[in-house]
Amino acid sequence: MGCVTADGKGLLMETVNNAYQMLLWISTVLLSLSVCACIVRGILGPRFTDRVISVNVISTKVIILIAILSCLLKESSLLDVAVIYAMTSFLAVVVLSKCYLSPHRANPTDTGYVPDKNKGAAK
Repeated sequence: MGCVTADGKGLLMETVNNAYQMLLWISTVLLSLSVCACIVRGILGPRFTDRVISVNVISTKVIILIAILSCLLKESSLLDVAVIYAMTSFLAVVVLSKCYLSPHRANPTDTGYVPDKNKGAAK
């Protein structure tokens, strides 16, 4: 009854909308900072696997940032961009892993399994 603003929206709805916008902006800032931390970890990572995982985590966070941006700008077409980016990111990680593992395998059918010689031996 008494909680109506001049443009017809309720005061409660306006407060909820403002809180929602604030939550989205704060999460955008925190995700951006964590992307920067992942970039540093990817650069400093001593192993190749650290770098591949860093790229994968960064791309996942960028997909989330694109989805949040879609909500903030009220542009649903950005969600299509996020889906395409997710597929591209997945393929990039698969190709990077394949390129890294290919020179290390003498036999392409080798699974890396080495049976334990001590297993089943009589004591």
